[in-house]
Amino acid sequence: MTKLKLIMDVDPGIDDSLAILFAAKHSSIELLGLTIASGNIEVNQGARNAYKALSMVNRTDVPIHKGSLLPLKRNYVDATDTHGKDGIGEIYFPDIDPKEQESAIDFIIKSCYRYPNEITIAALGPLSNLAMVIQKDPHALQLAKEIVIMGGAAKTHGNCSEVAEYNFWCDPDAADTFFEAKPKNVTLVPLDVTYKILLSPNKRDMIRQFNTPLSTYVYDITQFYVNFHWNQERTLGCIINDPLVIAYLVSHHILKFEKGSVDIVTEGKALGESIVDFRMLSDRPPVNIALNVDSKAFFHLFLTTIFDDFKDDIELMFRKEMLG
Repeated sequence: MTKLKLIMDVDPGIDDSLAILFAAKHSSIELLGLTIASGNIEVNQGARNAYKALSMVNRTDVPIHKGSLLPLKRNYVDATDTHGKDGIGEIYFPDIDPKEQESAIDFIIKSCYRYPNEITIAALGPLSNLAMVIQKDPHALQLAKEIVIMGGAAKTHGNCSEVAEYNFWCDPDAADTFFEAKPKNVTLVPLDVTYKILLSPNKRDMIRQFNTPLSTYVYDITQFYVNFHWNQERTLGCIINDPLVIAYLVSHHILKFEKGSVDIVTEGKALGESIVDFRMLSDRPPVNIALNVDSKAFFHLFLTTIFDDFKDDIELMFRKEMLG
């Protein structure tokens, strides 16, 4: 079986860390590398958090490449209120720095040329690194097989303002640079669908019952997220946005799409808003925009991949309808 060649552009981050576990463990993915940008947490701690996630599934063979330290133009605002001071729930793991590699920007460019029309890029943080790739080599991203972005809000409200999703809000100029460059084969996974990916108390308690180092890690890093969601919006459990992109890559039927063009607001009260035109009157090319999700299918795939030693228990909980 030919594996999907994947680069993950991340800002770990609790949900990014879960997405790393998911991709690193899935048998159909060849994880070529992780590229890190400042977003949920600054780039150096993000790289440490990425290394920690890889170490939990014995995949420290995957290289980690540091990229953008700051947004292109605006002042950097992290998301430590949501993810904790260390970016992963204030667990405060030791400061283990991954081995120094070439820059994220150079790695992405070289990979696109090395594997033309074979590379998939999962962009799960601000698009700072991809914008810098475009600025350095406008042709490189045109060689990607597909670029899948977790970002934006098409028909729903934002999560850091009335209209803006964090990744685009954190570096709106990067998002604008990306869409203005008109890369081909772009898929957008916005809040419209990720809001429906709720790691419920029952799911978290099942994970805790597995009582392994990996399950304890997942349970512990999501506790801060749970507290944030309760205090912010009285939600029981936590929304885990980024793993949905990985689920789509290995099981396309999980998401349903409409075509639309995307414009990004780069200043003013609507900073970071993703303006989606489903009429496609813009000169920007159409993007596949996810608007519906099979959340049960997502969680079945996510849980059985990460906790493959407990597939029978997970299947039983689904049959008993205990994972709502």
